Amino acid sequence: MSAFIKLEDSPMFQKQLFSMEESAEELKDRCQRLYKGCKKFTEALGVACSGDSAFADALEAFGGGHDDPVSVSIGGPVISKFISAFRELATYKELLRSQVEHVLINRLTEFLTVDLHDAKESRRRFDKSIHAYDQAREKFVSLKKNTRDDIVAELEEDLQNSKSAFEKSRFNLVSALTNIEAKKKYEFLESISAIMDVHLRYFKLGFDLLSKIEPYVHQ
Repeated sequence: MSAFIKLEDSPMFQKQLFSMEESAEELKDRCQRLYKGCKKFTEALGVACSGDSAFADALEAFGGGHDDPVSVSIGGPVISKFISAFRELATYKELLRSQVEHVLINRLTEFLTVDLHDAKESRRRFDKSIHAYDQAREKFVSLKKNTRDDIVAELEEDLQNSKSAFEKSRFNLVSALTNIEAKKKYEFLESISAIMDVHLRYFKLGFDLLSKIEPYVHQ
C-alpha cells in the first residue's frame, strides 16, 4: 500500500498505518541480513585482492627478473607479463569491492540509519502528540460553566496547539512511511542491478586483459 486514501485519524487510516509499519519492519530485517551478506562479500573480495597481489609478489621473487640469469632461464620475461596481469586483476577486484560498498552497502546503511530511523522517530512523536492532544481535550471538555475566561482561553489555546502538533506529527509519520514505500519500489532493484553491471565490467576487463597474454600462456 503506497498511499493513504485519507489522512483523517480514522480506523481505515490506523489500519493503513499499521500495515505500512509492519512492512517497514519486515524490510528492516531483510536489509540487515543483506547488509551482513554484503559485508562478507566485500571482505572476501578484499582477501582475494590481497591474494592476487601476494601471489604476484611471490612470482616476482621466484623468477620475474629480466637480468637475473636464473629468472631468464625459467622464463622470467614471460612470467613478468603474468605478474603484471595478476596485479592488474587485483585492481579490478578492488574496484569491484569499492563499488559494492558504495552502491549497495552505503545505500543500505542510509536506509537503515536514516529512512527507517525517521519512521521510528515519527511514530514516537506521533504517539506522544496523541497523548498530549487527548489530555488537552479532556481538560477542555471538563471545564465548568463558572470557569474564569482567562483559564478557558488558556486551555483552548493549549487544545489548538496540541491539535496542530498532532496533525503535524501525523503528516510526518505518513511522509516517512510513504518515503519507505517509494524507495522499496525502485531503490533496491536499482542498486542490485548496478552491482550486476559492475560485475559485467569486472569480467570484461579480466577477459580483455587475459586475452592479451593468451599467446604467452599457450606458447
